[in-house]
Amino acid sequence: MAVEVHPTAIVSPKAQIGDGCVIGPFSIIGPEVTMGAGCVIGPRVSVEWSKIGANVNVGANSIVGGDPQIYNWKKVSSWVEIGDGAFINELTAVHRSMYEGKTTAIGSGSYIMTQTHIGHDCKIGKEVTMTTLAGLSGHVEVEDYAVIGGAAGVHQFVKIGTMAMVGGMARIVQDVPPYFTVAGNPAESHGLNLYALKKRGVGPKERQALKAAYHILARSNLPVTDAVKKIEDEMPVEGIIKVLVDFAKNSERGLTL
Repeated sequence: MAVEVHPTAIVSPKAQIGDGCVIGPFSIIGPEVTMGAGCVIGPRVSVEWSKIGANVNVGANSIVGGDPQIYNWKKVSSWVEIGDGAFINELTAVHRSMYEGKTTAIGSGSYIMTQTHIGHDCKIGKEVTMTTLAGLSGHVEVEDYAVIGGAAGVHQFVKIGTMAMVGGMARIVQDVPPYFTVAGNPAESHGLNLYALKKRGVGPKERQALKAAYHILARSNLPVTDAVKKIEDEMPVEGIIKVLVDFAKNSERGLTL
């Protein structure tokens, strides 16, 4: 299929655009862009320094691959990478890495709602949902299937675990463990994201074990290291329990409990 470029759009002859892509009015596609087949770029979109998979949508007035927001940054060759089937809605900004040859990444199937911000060097897993006005500072990591609620703000270098749910308007300054639901300012844990666990096929026995581990980690008032040891002593550390324990052990910012 031919590429459809609106007459008012500017597409660099050096850009590599896949079959069947549609480039909307007044959009700008820079020379350092590769784009897989079937992408739809809305009106007034700027795409620079990006490696985009197939069937990706980018909504109107978005900026993908803009320079990182750093004082006195010296320009280097760096990227944004977007996986197949990701959907980026209107007025979103995704900034490329601050480091030579490095990337800011959005995983396949992720759904990024309108007016969100993804700072430089963030790593977003597959099928992550970011809700309107949510913002990620630089170097944030969001694991697969997590959900970030509207207007939530995430501090730089924070990690958000797989299937975690961050409530709307939450202030996240410490790591969010996998499977947890957190909310508030400052954020606190409010149980498990049972909807995601059921949706992803986690059975009742595993969910029950995870509930027990949650209460030890978040409600026992033990220091994290002691809580982790108690979990290891009292239950098999495998499957989702191992994921949770490993996350807690490797946290550098502390946990949102």
